Amino acid sequence: MDTDWMIYGTLLIVGAFLVFDPRKGTRPIIIMILAILAGVGVSLVGIFQGSNTNVDNGLIACHTVGAQGAMLVGNTMAIIIGASGTRIGLTRGRSIASIILGTAGLIAFPLFMTDVFTGWMWNIGPFERAVIYPIMIGHALLGSSVAAAQRHPAKHPPTPLTARVES
Repeated sequence: MDTDWMIYGTLLIVGAFLVFDPRKGTRPIIIMILAILAGVGVSLVGIFQGSNTNVDNGLIACHTVGAQGAMLVGNTMAIIIGASGTRIGLTRGRSIASIILGTAGLIAFPLFMTDVFTGWMWNIGPFERAVIYPIMIGHALLGSSVAAAQRHPAKHPPTPLTARVES
């Protein structure tokens, strides 16, 4: 079991429920559904590792379904988040970056799957990362943008340190 992937999947689902309000229309609902699907997929990757043992006992199917689902759904989610960026607090540059990242990930997916299904297994790591890293970078862009948008200026400036020391 790979705990970090399970935590990542769980946080993805929880984060979607904290950030998006389904009462605000179809787009937040779609993003939440995609986040749930991607989170479940990522969690499956953590629960069922891509090990030779799981290949032998057949549990690799759970890993494969989770990984491929997370790859497709995660990159699609990056595109949709980029397309609705201004509504959720992304700057124009981050919205464009999210769309480009999701598109690059979806373009890399068939290359990755070709490598898997042909049995070549020719240096599969870079192909897999070309699909996964755009998702993770997209999540970092979204999270940092939401965090920056949630900051509220202080109503009263903090008391200067010298005033606190004197009292």
